[in-house]
Amino acid sequence: MPVITDANVLIDYIESDISILALYSDKIEQIIIPSVIVDEVEQLSLDDCENHGFLVIEEELEILSNAANFHHGPLSFEDKVCLYLAKSLENATCITNEKVLHKFCVQDNIPVKRGLKLLIELVEAGHLEADESIKVVCLIRDSNPHHIHQGVVDEFIRLVTT
Repeated sequence: MPVITDANVLIDYIESDISILALYSDKIEQIIIPSVIVDEVEQLSLDDCENHGFLVIEEELEILSNAANFHHGPLSFEDKVCLYLAKSLENATCITNEKVLHKFCVQDNIPVKRGLKLLIELVEAGHLEADESIKVVCLIRDSNPHHIHQGVVDEFIRLVTT
């Protein structure tokens, strides 16, 4: 089952440890990045995506048109592309920390996960040690303290150590 990631999840892992996403893509589920997201995230190039084993998809005209023309509250164009791409791919899951995108995915019956869930799945599958995942979460918290606050870190630690 492929996973489509939005910009905020990519940035969190770029700022902490992008190799974690590569590990996830290799061991758990293929990570797909819409080309508009690659364009949006200045810290990531197409070469970086290829080197880490991510699949970059050039969106079909219908997806771009839907993202440009349909109203979904405060969703950005790029987030709408993630939404419509996830709808168009069989069994795709959207990975986002955006509350509004998460809400629209749920409404449209699109499987959705938060970015830290990828770490939990790696630990559960035995591909990453809990201690290493906690280090990555702390790095994410340090680079994104507004969204990944200490309460989130504490809950994460509880989940990977029990």
